Amino acid sequence: MKLDLTDLLKQRSDAVRFDYSFDPAHTDTECVGFPDDVTIPEGGIHVTGEAVDSFGCLMFRAHVTVSYETRCARCLDDIRREVSFDVERMILTEAAPEVSHLDDDGEWDGVTDDVLTVNEGKLIPDADLIEEASLAIPTFDLCEPDCPGLCPKCGKRLKDGDCGCREDKIVNPKFAILQTLLDRQKEEN
Repeated sequence: MKLDLTDLLKQRSDAVRFDYSFDPAHTDTECVGFPDDVTIPEGGIHVTGEAVDSFGCLMFRAHVTVSYETRCARCLDDIRREVSFDVERMILTEAAPEVSHLDDDGEWDGVTDDVLTVNEGKLIPDADLIEEASLAIPTFDLCEPDCPGLCPKCGKRLKDGDCGCREDKIVNPKFAILQTLLDRQKEEN
């Protein structure tokens, strides 16, 4: 979304407030993607906040809520989740001095992580917000904290009921010798 900061830049206003929703598939800017198992529905990223002039320094402050769909990491059920986070960035205008992205050694100095740039009075924060959202979404989600997952032998979801495979002894081959010792001890008693 293009945020018009003309009034803020010409000091006709102290703040520009915004409230909008979007999804990564319909943005005009190139940005980092989400993992293959994460889907953002249409309008799944909701942004509220303001761009303010704070003693001559322009700041972008937003609260972002991301609704997403993924699969449970244990049983592979489809689940829907939501994550929220706050973003704060400094806004550079065309009149601002050039910001160097490399220090004297040619190493990246990290400046671009905290800066958004205004072009022709417009600010487009979507790529930055998508990047933050991709970092805020957990690497795996569970449908329930104690999800039993899938049976390692037949692949049936264990929360649907017992599959009968648990009666068979599934022993890790590394521990098979210990299982034989336990079986001998049971026979002796």
